[in-house]
Amino acid sequence: MIIVAHGDQMEKQQARQYLDNIALGTSEGVCRNKKCISPTTIIIPNILSSVHLAMLEHFMHWVTSCLEQHSRIDKFNQLWAMRPPNPGFGRFNKRYSQVTQWSGNEMKALGRMIVSVFAATLLNSSASQRIPFTAALWCMKNAVYYHLMAWCWYHTEATIECMAKYLEESHRHKDVFC
Repeated sequence: MIIVAHGDQMEKQQARQYLDNIALGTSEGVCRNKKCISPTTIIIPNILSSVHLAMLEHFMHWVTSCLEQHSRIDKFNQLWAMRPPNPGFGRFNKRYSQVTQWSGNEMKALGRMIVSVFAATLLNSSASQRIPFTAALWCMKNAVYYHLMAWCWYHTEATIECMAKYLEESHRHKDVFC
């Protein structure tokens, strides 16, 4: 059966019957008559949240691969576990590489502190490592700025432009991870 958005009364009645039969119902929803809520404002933060959390996870794969390549993953894990608690989020109890699943709040906390741990891990680099490490840090810093701005509930043209700038800067330096 094909359900169409516009049709005669019989098609609408069949569509309602079909939805009732599969236990979905046809109520109008709690937000239907609310003036302060529209479909465009209720879904955007959720979509951005999902997108930027996935991006941060993707960047973290780049970071861990880079650290493994330069034999610094153990130092990163050690610094990660030693990080003191900050206001708004506590300490992580495990080394970074031991975490198998992240909640949204944990990813948000990761975004707030990853640059400092990554920077500390890259300290005392050799002359040949300074340029790629600086590029990697610059890439992550801009990715995190994008990540933090994406948590804003409301976006203006200025915040969107700023996010685009951070994303562009991050991508400009991402080749160091490839």
